[in-house]
Amino acid sequence: WQYVLAHRRLPDGDIVASPVPLRAGAAALRRRDVADLLGFAIVLGPVLSLGLALFVGQALTRPIQTLQVASERVGSGNLAVHLPEDRVDEFGSVFAAFNRMVLRLDNARRELLRTTRRTEAIVEEVATGVIAVDTGGRITVANPRAEMLLETSLEAGGSIPDTGPHAPELADWLADSFGGGGTVESDADFQWGERRIRARARRIAHEGHLGGVVVNLEDVTDELRSERILAWGEMANQVAHEVKNPLTPMKLSVQHLRRAWSDRKSDFGRILERNVGAILTEIDRLASIARSFSRLGSPGAAEEGPLVPVDLATVLREVLDLYRGGGEEGIRVESDLPDALPPVLSRPDELKEVLLNLLENARAAMPGGGSVRIGAQVPDGRDAMVLVTVDDEGTGITAELLPRIFEPRFSTRSTGSGLGLPIAKRLVDSWRGVMEVESVVGTGTRVSVRLRTNPGGSGVKSPEDPGLGDGDAGRVE
Repeated sequence: WQYVLAHRRLPDGDIVASPVPLRAGAAALRRRDVADLLGFAIVLGPVLSLGLALFVGQALTRPIQTLQVASERVGSGNLAVHLPEDRVDEFGSVFAAFNRMVLRLDNARRELLRTTRRTEAIVEEVATGVIAVDTGGRITVANPRAEMLLETSLEAGGSIPDTGPHAPELADWLADSFGGGGTVESDADFQWGERRIRARARRIAHEGHLGGVVVNLEDVTDELRSERILAWGEMANQVAHEVKNPLTPMKLSVQHLRRAWSDRKSDFGRILERNVGAILTEIDRLASIARSFSRLGSPGAAEEGPLVPVDLATVLREVLDLYRGGGEEGIRVESDLPDALPPVLSRPDELKEVLLNLLENARAAMPGGGSVRIGAQVPDGRDAMVLVTVDDEGTGITAELLPRIFEPRFSTRSTGSGLGLPIAKRLVDSWRGVMEVESVVGTGTRVSVRLRTNPGGSGVKSPEDPGLGDGDAGRVE
C-alpha cells in the first residue's frame, strides 16, 4: 500500500482514476490540521487576552477602591480606619503608609483638641471680655466676661446685637473703625453706667490679607479711680508746695511792718506801701495758682456750659490781632490758614485760652528769637477733624522728656508754673479732641490739635482778615 488511488467523476459520467503516493496525502492531512489549529488559536487568543485583562484589572482596582473608600472615611472624620498590611504585593507598603498617616492625623487632632480646650478655658476665665468677629461681622468667639460687660447674650454665628444697653454702641464703633477695610487697630473708651470700659480692637492679618477683628473689653473703672486718687494726692502736694512759696514773703513783709511800727520808723509810710504791694502781689500769685489748679482739676465743667459750634477763623483772628498789637522783638508770628474753616465743637473762651497758651509756649522756647507759625488744615470726609498746628524754631524737647510734657508742674524752663500745657491738654480732651506734640532737638517743636467739626456746619470765610489767607502770611515782627 504505497499508493492511494484517487477517483473523480467527470460531468459526462466517466470516471477518472489516478494513483497518488501515500506520503503526499499525509502531508496534505497535516497541513489541514495545522490550518485548523491556527484558526482555533486566532479565535481563542483574543478571548483569553480579554479574560486575563479583566482579571488583572480587578486585581488592581480592588485595592485602589479600598484605599479610596478609606480616604473618604478619614476625610469625614473617622480616624479609626485600618487597612490590612499583610499583603505581599506593592499595595501592602501603600496600606502601611496610609495607616501611619491616619495615626499621625489622629495624634494631631488629639493635640489640637487639647489646645483648643485649653484656649477655651483661658478665654472663658480671663478677666477681659473677648469677642472675635469674621469679615462678615459674625461672632466666632465670645466669652462670658464680654456678655457680662455688654449685659446681653452673644451667640456664635450671629452678629453683635443692635439691642441692649451697650451692644449697639460697640457695634457702631466697630463699623466706623473697620468699615472702610484699611484700619488695622483701634482703641476707644466707653462709659457704660458706672463702668468705664476700654476697648481695643485689632484686625487679624494672615499672609498679607486682612481678616476678622478681635475685640478686648477691659473694665478700667477701679484703675481710673486709683489713678485719680493718686493724681489728686500728687496735686495736693503740689498745691501745698505752691501755696507755701508766696506765704514766706508775705510773712516776712508782715514781720517787717510790725518791727517798723514798733520802732516808730520815720519812713513807716514808705515801708508800709512797699510791703503792702509785695503782699498784694503774692496774694495775686496765690489766686492765680488756685485758678490754675482749679482749671487743671475740672476743665470744661458742666457749669461752664455745653460744647457749642465755635467760629475757629474768628478765634484765630483775635489771637493774631493780640500778637500784632504786642509782638515781642525778634519773634515773628506767621499764619498759614485756608480761606474757609468750618465751625468746631468747643467753648470760645477755652479755645482762645488753648491757642494763646500754645503760642506763649512757642515764644518762650525761642529766647534768641525765631519764627512761630500757626496753620490749619481741613481734611476731606464727613467725620474729618480740623487740624490746627503751632510750629516754633526753638531748642526742642529731648525724646526722654517728651512723654512728660503733659504732667502737671513739669516744665523744661526754670520759669512758669508748668500747668499751662496740662490744662490745655485737659481742655482739648474735654472737647473730645486730640492734642499731640512732636519735637526735634535743635530744630523746633510742633503742637497739633485736632478738633471735631460741627455736624452740618459749613465753612466760614473771613476775607477781611489779612492774616487768614494763603497770599498773606500775616507776619508780625
